[in-house]
Amino acid sequence: MNMPLIPGPNGRVHTEAGRTALPAALSADTGAFPRDFAAVYAGRAGVAMSAEGPAWLRVTHDGDLSAEAYRLRVTQGGVDITAADERGLCWALTTLAVLTQENSVPCCEIEDAPRFAWRGFMMDCARHFFPVATVKTMIELMSMVKCNVFHWHLTDDQGWRIESRRFPALHGQNIVADEYYTQEEIREVVESARLRGVEIVPEIDLPGHASAILAAFPDLSCAGKPVKVDSTPGIRRVILCPGKEAVFELLFPLLEEIAALFPSRYIHLGGDEAPKDEWKACPHCRRRVETEGLENFEELQGWFTAQLAVFLRGLGKQAVCWNESLLSRRLPADVPDLTIQYWAEVSKVGPARRFWENGGSMVFSDQFRAYLDLAYGTVTLKKAYNYAPGMLGFKGKGLPAFGLETCLWSEFVSTTEQLAAQAFPRAYAIAEAAWTQPERRDYDDFRRRLDLWLGRFPGIGFYPPDMADPGLIERYKGRIAFLRKQAKALDKENRNNAGLGGKLHWRYLLRWLRNYFF
Repeated sequence: MNMPLIPGPNGRVHTEAGRTALPAALSADTGAFPRDFAAVYAGRAGVAMSAEGPAWLRVTHDGDLSAEAYRLRVTQGGVDITAADERGLCWALTTLAVLTQENSVPCCEIEDAPRFAWRGFMMDCARHFFPVATVKTMIELMSMVKCNVFHWHLTDDQGWRIESRRFPALHGQNIVADEYYTQEEIREVVESARLRGVEIVPEIDLPGHASAILAAFPDLSCAGKPVKVDSTPGIRRVILCPGKEAVFELLFPLLEEIAALFPSRYIHLGGDEAPKDEWKACPHCRRRVETEGLENFEELQGWFTAQLAVFLRGLGKQAVCWNESLLSRRLPADVPDLTIQYWAEVSKVGPARRFWENGGSMVFSDQFRAYLDLAYGTVTLKKAYNYAPGMLGFKGKGLPAFGLETCLWSEFVSTTEQLAAQAFPRAYAIAEAAWTQPERRDYDDFRRRLDLWLGRFPGIGFYPPDMADPGLIERYKGRIAFLRKQAKALDKENRNNAGLGGKLHWRYLLRWLRNYFF
């Protein structure tokens, strides 16, 4: 492919001689679509919008096209776009923005549609806070490579980043005061993302990773003792108590408030790394297990998650959870519209496979292929580019996947420079894996296009691509440096720190060792 597009198109690409000049002021006939989308292209191209003169950009709707599909035709007479929906128009205009150079666009025809419906980027703003401008920049950069989901991790043991007007004590639980997003800022980010084809899915991690909630409302844990937020990573033993009705009296109105801020049909409920030590000794939890006829405390977490998911359904939302939630057999039986995000099967291998085989909606974010906070020695650029749906011991050949998502956790990422170096260029590689069909992908061609892309769109910075596939010695050095950083950061004196959170399955342990030491 001669055009420096990332991701590579899935359909017909035809180039013609000549270029069409970009008008000094862009006139557009967007038909049934809002003009705001054309205004985003005009901003990227560096021209103003105009309501006068014949339309240089002409848009029509074609309901027979697949979701997010588009056709783009550039001639000497201007640009014609046919789109299936608003996102299809966004991606056509994004392609047009990439092709626009020196105030002109090459004459061509492109037909394109995505491989997966969910093409996500997760940004953790709970462990370390990033300002609104940085968040919007990350959304812009990922929308340029046609990612359509921005998974915004907003709550954790280190902070609560959403202004709550119903429970203002929550956004007071941050190590640095005022490091949270106001509701006006959230609406601003959501609208900016919408105009770029991006849906923002907020994550409220429950019942574990909830120290920020418990710092504000300590009575909501099993023991009711004071809890504080702190900057150290790790898994906390003290989590929300599902045996107490007061927990739901807070969570239901809180989720209602959050749902009103985010138009997305999805809300991520977390569900990962929730140790059951306190639950097993808690009379409230034991009573809940008995009255609900539950077999064990994993089933109690399933029951807890189901209560929240059913409540969200009443608000017109669907729940997303990390795959540990499937340790309960109540899921997905009690929540048939549940979407699962796979990252690793740490303590038990099998539930995620059964969910996928039974037709469950699965987003894949494998820890050792899609986690961008890991060193380049562990997740190389080529490894990220070749990522495909699959899990420990099972590739799921022939099974449909909902999508791919790359994740950037921020326990060890606190500056914009670190964020850029960890994210780019690997996020671009996974973006192509999520959009472009395997038979149309070629790593050497991607590297050629990547160099051109980074020359034109440096963004907020990036790690040098020539160093992103390190040799054996450099890979080993990077892995060891990362592990030392992890070990140094863990607070061994904190009794609430549960370390790795429980017993590791031997197959996961072997995989962990292989990815770090072999």
